[in-house]
Amino acid sequence: MNYRTLVVGIVRANCYLVWNDTACVVIDPGDDFNRIEKALEEIGKPLKAILLTHGHFDHVGAVKELKERYQSVPVMLGAGDEELLREPERVYRGMLSRIPDKLHLQADRLLQDGDIIEVDGMCFSVLATPGHTRGSVCYLYEDVVFSGDTLFRGTCGRCDFYGGDSQAMRKSLEKLAALEGDRPVYPGHEDETSLEQERKYNRFMERKE
Repeated sequence: MNYRTLVVGIVRANCYLVWNDTACVVIDPGDDFNRIEKALEEIGKPLKAILLTHGHFDHVGAVKELKERYQSVPVMLGAGDEELLREPERVYRGMLSRIPDKLHLQADRLLQDGDIIEVDGMCFSVLATPGHTRGSVCYLYEDVVFSGDTLFRGTCGRCDFYGGDSQAMRKSLEKLAALEGDRPVYPGHEDETSLEQERKYNRFMERKE
């Protein structure tokens, strides 16, 4: 798998660029359009899709500028998070002092559990993992899990934000734990890990036999 990780924005979110011989996909383009655009130019493959693991501001901050720069590129998001893009005033009340215009967004495709995204020979499977937000999803690509803010090294995403649900998070982590074999996990923040590492050492992740 060809990929690059960019740590972007004041919350230091992980933005991933994944590409093959003919296309590039961006996962969670946080608030650093210039760095993301520069990385795309260095990779030299046309941007064909923007995949969002969820709709929080630190994962979508460069979406509007990318859409303006690459106008035919579809934005894809778990259906349960549509509200986070359409009505950020409701979502971030009490969290952000000002709602920037770039957080008013619209997804081109709303995703459901089990959906398949095909981009120039790259195939991403959608795994619905609510808990951090209602519409959080993970993307399975080859043997890798892009886990967003659902699963981190040694912990999981917070459930006390708007739309969070600790019981849903528990079920989502069980769902990830039940995936076959070991897989690298690329989270929305901080360091990479693996499913087997988290099955063994993450107290939030229990595998149901």
